[in-house]
Amino acid sequence: MPSFPVADILTARKTTKVMFDPDNPAAPDTDRDTIESLIAVAGWAPFHKPAHRVHWRGTRTIEPWRFYLADARTCRRLIGFVLAGAEKPGRVPQMLAAAEALVLATWLPNPPEREGEGAGAAGSDGLFEPTMANMEHIAAASAAVQSFLLAATERGLTTYWSSGGYLRDAATFDHLGIPAEQILLGAVFVFPNDGGERISGGLRDKRSARAAWSRWVEPQD
Repeated sequence: MPSFPVADILTARKTTKVMFDPDNPAAPDTDRDTIESLIAVAGWAPFHKPAHRVHWRGTRTIEPWRFYLADARTCRRLIGFVLAGAEKPGRVPQMLAAAEALVLATWLPNPPEREGEGAGAAGSDGLFEPTMANMEHIAAASAAVQSFLLAATERGLTTYWSSGGYLRDAATFDHLGIPAEQILLGAVFVFPNDGGERISGGLRDKRSARAAWSRWVEPQD
């Protein structure tokens, strides 16, 4: 596999949804070794503070993110679960019918320090205490997801970072054994490079010029 400069990988990365008929899904095929190697690369994302000890669960796993991996066969099994449980399943079943793998990336909120703040349970509205530490945890987990996407792009894989829909519901977390106190940051689909209905991201060609969102600053005397 050829190696590309980082700038080329960044600009080549793009969103593509791939969908198959849930009643006639793509043949299940997952290269687990490749997915695991991409996850290992993503794990080098920067983080400023360790995850709170309530998330360690017997091991001192300090990263403020967790990645849960589903192969193609598991994705196909999830189709019926989503259709049965989701009031509005959207396109998730079609994407599950196409996916070669699914990565459910969560971030780990600190327990509330002030009474009345959200606990961040998966089944809630996704509320969490608005602290600097939690903001840093979200940023770190986002960097890990982006690192996964860039590593996948370097391998020539088709990906889509989804908000998850019903995959972020408490019922799905329970079904897959994901701790309820974690919050889904994204459901990242890895798709085959051909076949199915394919939809490119709608914002890629609407990006502003660099000068519209960056500028040099100086102290205001």
